[in-house]
Amino acid sequence: MFIVAAMAGAILVLWLAAKVILAFFAAVLLAILLRTCAVWVGRYTHLGIGWSLFVVTMAVLCGFGLIGWLMATPISREVDQLSKQLPQAMNQLQDQLQHYSWGRELMRNLQQPKGLFSQTGAIVGKLRGIFSITIEGVVYIWVILFCGYYLAAHPDVYVDGFLKLLPARNRKRGKEVLEQITIELRGWLIGQIISMSIIGLLTWLGLHFLGIPLAAALGLLAGILDFVPVVGPWVAGIVSCLLAVLRSPMHAVFVACLFVTLHLFEGHVLIPQVQKHATRLPPVLTILAMVLFGTLFGFLGLFLATPLLALVMVTTNALYVEDVVEKKT
Repeated sequence: MFIVAAMAGAILVLWLAAKVILAFFAAVLLAILLRTCAVWVGRYTHLGIGWSLFVVTMAVLCGFGLIGWLMATPISREVDQLSKQLPQAMNQLQDQLQHYSWGRELMRNLQQPKGLFSQTGAIVGKLRGIFSITIEGVVYIWVILFCGYYLAAHPDVYVDGFLKLLPARNRKRGKEVLEQITIELRGWLIGQIISMSIIGLLTWLGLHFLGIPLAAALGLLAGILDFVPVVGPWVAGIVSCLLAVLRSPMHAVFVACLFVTLHLFEGHVLIPQVQKHATRLPPVLTILAMVLFGTLFGFLGLFLATPLLALVMVTTNALYVEDVVEKKT
């Protein structure tokens, strides 16, 4: 009874501390990225790992500070306009659908309590939430930044502390698995950052060329949402198509073709090239993981669902497939 009660208590504590655990995982991802960049800087400048990490950290902070200083006001203005024009685009789309019998039937379905038109306010609220920062969000950001920096500065301290929790005979294998997880997450993370930057830039250029308003905000939105594969780019595409309706239905068609082309380019050209040395995640498992973690832990769980899936797949392959199934075979 004591063991059962202890296990139940541990599960309850983990459930209540889910956001803290997810913030720690985000800090681990940040630490992997900082450590990788510091190793690159040290390789070319011959600085020690401590100084290299300091240079990388200051460069990242200065870079984000400069981008924020130059783009915060115009991006904030465009996001505010985006949140105001989205309901206007929905109303205009409803007016156009009224001219057709199938459109009126479709509109009745969309106006149901769980339909798209009835959820416009919630969509706008969530869109504002992506670009807004609360006190809780600031606290989590600082926790992630500080933990990520200290994890990158002294990873051996935490790795050795974790390995001491394992039996002595399993510590060597545990270290191998941790190194494998680090390599896989590093490859996925770097590839994802490259993919996000390219998709955001191409989206901005494409929408600007098509004359769609708020192209910069939509490009930024597409780049951020691309961190959530499969689902994120389509959400950005739907929002862009709704705004394109304000110009004309043909503009919406052009925008839809643009996002389909970008999706095909990303799936068949970009991701295979940038993720050559990382775990290729099956799309079905990726979608199921996003639904599961999004339902359990909200936006933070949805945002980290893909790297969490990569972690689970690498761990399962190493500890179950290689150490159990293949050994028995």
